[in-house]
Amino acid sequence: MTIQNDETVWVRCDTLLTPWRALQDRVLRIENGVIGEILPLDARHRVPAKRLIHEPGAIVAPGFVDLHIHGARGRDLMDGTRESVGTVAETLARHGTTSFLATTLSAPDSDTEAALRGLSAQGEGAGEGARLIGIHMEGPFLNPVRRGTHSASWLRLANVQAFLRFLELAGGSIRKLTLAPEMDPGMSLVREAAARGIQVSLGHSDATLDEARAAVEAGASQATHTFNAMRPMHQREPGILGLVLNDPRVFAEIIADGIHVHPHAVRILWNMKGAERTVLVTDGVSAVDMPDGRYPLGDRILTVERGECRDAEGTLAGSTLTLDRAVANLVSWLNIPAMQAVAAASATPARSLGLGARLGTVAAGAAADLVFLGPGFGVLKTMVAGRIVYQGAGQPEDPPTRILPASRGGSDPNR
Repeated sequence: MTIQNDETVWVRCDTLLTPWRALQDRVLRIENGVIGEILPLDARHRVPAKRLIHEPGAIVAPGFVDLHIHGARGRDLMDGTRESVGTVAETLARHGTTSFLATTLSAPDSDTEAALRGLSAQGEGAGEGARLIGIHMEGPFLNPVRRGTHSASWLRLANVQAFLRFLELAGGSIRKLTLAPEMDPGMSLVREAAARGIQVSLGHSDATLDEARAAVEAGASQATHTFNAMRPMHQREPGILGLVLNDPRVFAEIIADGIHVHPHAVRILWNMKGAERTVLVTDGVSAVDMPDGRYPLGDRILTVERGECRDAEGTLAGSTLTLDRAVANLVSWLNIPAMQAVAAASATPARSLGLGARLGTVAAGAAADLVFLGPGFGVLKTMVAGRIVYQGAGQPEDPPTRILPASRGGSDPNR
């Protein structure tokens, strides 16, 4: 990851979350887009006033890292264009996200190949918003029984050679692959991807406990939107969900919008995985930061009502969630310290991807990616590589999350 910024700036922090520690009255020295030092406030005489950034009363925390997002503000990342990546990057910065994986949807090979070429051509520069750090391929090696909004026409058994072609077309920028372990007999693709340093995430799966365990033994390390598009747990066959909740090697994504997963189920996950293994994601689609209406997701059209996204079949299809709201929800639902919720949106996703020394943390040598949080976790400023890429009022712009009634939420076998 190359960061180019030759200006030295200083950030005064009334409250700093690293995020694993809460510190008071600190000053950060930032040079070439990287954090150089964390100093006590009594060293302020070394700080040139014209290069000092200070938001009185704000919480300064590592920028959020979203490993699962499909689009925002009317743009869908499957088109692979600079305009879509730029729009998503700017939108994410408004909500404190400083790094993201552009996520694809199962599609005809020609569409997938075009998306991979386009996304890989954008590089990892910060631009005017969040930093694109790679691609998350969600599919096509998913189980039709748990397909969610993915079209069954494009799903298939795992194939190493097919994936290697995708990887080549993406210029090696695929960092994460979601697959259903039962669609990979012998776990050959899991092993191949893991050996190449690609995070293998289990999702859209009807796997048994043994099938899921075999995938983890072969190198899988994460679960995609836990609970959603996943075989439910049964007392005599715990299935993939039983493995995800119990295995300490597995990081678990969760969509904390109150629609995809009831807060009580989020609490169960948190009690099992904690801040060290829970990964907040949005699964955001092109309807993020947009009014209710109709929006694209790959070759599908979604209908959004009161912030809830569904496809033509009535299946939940992504979300309008942002990570600042997810953090606020977690604190409210679980009554946990802010630093723990922030960690689940920053340090933990970065660490799950093998980038924990550079992203999602406030430490010497880490990227100077910061979010300045005000009341209600509203975003006051967002910094990427030492540059302010968003400055706002800091008041939450979104309405409170609506919790899906249990009877409706339990009727959807895919989501």
